[in-house]
Amino acid sequence: MLNKADEELITNFIYLPLVRKVFERDMEKLKTAELKFTTPYLSLVERTIMKVGIDLGKVKKQLSKKGIYVYDQGQSEGLCLYLIVIRGYRREKSLFPHLMKQTVETYINEYLNLFEKPKNEQ
Repeated sequence: MLNKADEELITNFIYLPLVRKVFERDMEKLKTAELKFTTPYLSLVERTIMKVGIDLGKVKKQLSKKGIYVYDQGQSEGLCLYLIVIRGYRREKSLFPHLMKQTVETYINEYLNLFEKPKNEQ
């Protein structure tokens, strides 16, 4: 029913708004931080927020085209619940908040290109 590409779209739809929210909060903290040069950091975060927004727009468009809808059902018993409707079929997805936090951090690292260089480049 769900192929790997659809699963990836759903995952991105869940995580990209969280990533954007983290960047927006961090940008507010950077504005009040006592750094010698705040402009480069603010510029980087602002461009990253725009990139996340563009990516989220693409994901929403693809999901809509495929007839896939994702609804946030809130939290229950320590899990974040999502309802996924795929061309009329319903499926629930449960995620642990602490694992979601780690995944959001991974997305942030990807957007900021902070991955280590491959060993053959060092």
